Amino acid sequence: MACYVDSVREYPKAGLRYTRFCHLLADTREELHEMADTLGVPRRYFQDHPWRWHHDLPEPLRPRAVALGAKEVTMHEVGALLKRRRAELGMS
Repeated sequence: MACYVDSVREYPKAGLRYTRFCHLLADTREELHEMADTLGVPRRYFQDHPWRWHHDLPEPLRPRAVALGAKEVTMHEVGALLKRRRAELGMS
């Protein structure tokens, strides 16, 4: 499974139980949802977009995602992943 987590950011106006989140990304939607399901992440945290799809992951779940194999990535690496997805859709 190729999943990724970026750095944690503060979202004080999220209106949710947690205000600190990172993004859970993957190479495929199937891998993403499988990891999210394993972590118990509600589907309402899924952000659907043609190439920027991801789950918002509450900070307390990030260490478990990493323990389950999610790779920690930089914002530069996230940008490269999203650029590749966009190119695959022919939206360069």
